[in-house]
Amino acid sequence: MVSSKRAAPLPRAEYALLGRSGTEPAALPGTDPRASVLLEPTAFPTPYGSTPELEFLTLRADSGELRRLIFVRPAPSLAPSMEPELRGREHRSLALFWALREAGVVRIVAESGAASITQHFHPRDLVIPHDFIDFTPQRSGWLSPGRSVSMREPFCPDIREVLWQRSRRFAAEKATRAFNRAIHASVEGPRAETAAEVAALARLGGDVISQGVTPDVYLAREIGACFGTVEMVLNYAEGVRPEWDFELLRAIVREGAEELGKVALDALAALPAERTCLCAARPSTPEGSTAEGLLSA
Repeated sequence: MVSSKRAAPLPRAEYALLGRSGTEPAALPGTDPRASVLLEPTAFPTPYGSTPELEFLTLRADSGELRRLIFVRPAPSLAPSMEPELRGREHRSLALFWALREAGVVRIVAESGAASITQHFHPRDLVIPHDFIDFTPQRSGWLSPGRSVSMREPFCPDIREVLWQRSRRFAAEKATRAFNRAIHASVEGPRAETAAEVAALARLGGDVISQGVTPDVYLAREIGACFGTVEMVLNYAEGVRPEWDFELLRAIVREGAEELGKVALDALAALPAERTCLCAARPSTPEGSTAEGLLSA
């Protein structure tokens, strides 16, 4: 059963940066000259267990204003949960987004690594997904029981635009490429996918694949926050090429981690102060109700 224990009050913040397992910008954002640490990494209790360690900072935006930011470092590997109905990863995701909602977060930027499902994307390319296919167990509705959220335009267009502009500059500086449209396929793991599974995802329209992005993208919508992510292609998925280079993958992770984190941090600094998207306005309906409200969005 989910604990009924209430969390201690969280410091307020409107922005969040999610580090994920594909890259580990361990030095960021605390070492960035635009950032100042307010609270060292701290785990907070929630009704879903403890959060990952949250670091609270201020970030000076391009406009000059100071923005309060929560930074979440990459999560450790999956571990069994004390609750039989929820695995460790599910607990961490629900605890994290419960805390982000309590802190007042309304804009979330993530960064991660991914594998290319097609020959089109190459290692070191930056990809900004515009849609996703989800093959993981659903956690939707736990934070707002009995409600179903619309996933029209799941990735915030405002965040995608600033990520695109920064990714283009990164690509020009590093002699690589950037793409502002891709369909992300999410799988559960922790095992890797088979070549047959990758081929099936490609036929469904997937471009890149990882064990991230969900549930973050729809839990963000559930708490009324904007969400966008930038991904670095680390390797080809199983079966896309006859074989792929483990040494190249390790080199990309080692060399590209801090750079990818900086792309995400730059996007948070460049976002205009006013939200002009419709993310928070997307309708939420009780489960079992008609889709009329969703279709009108």
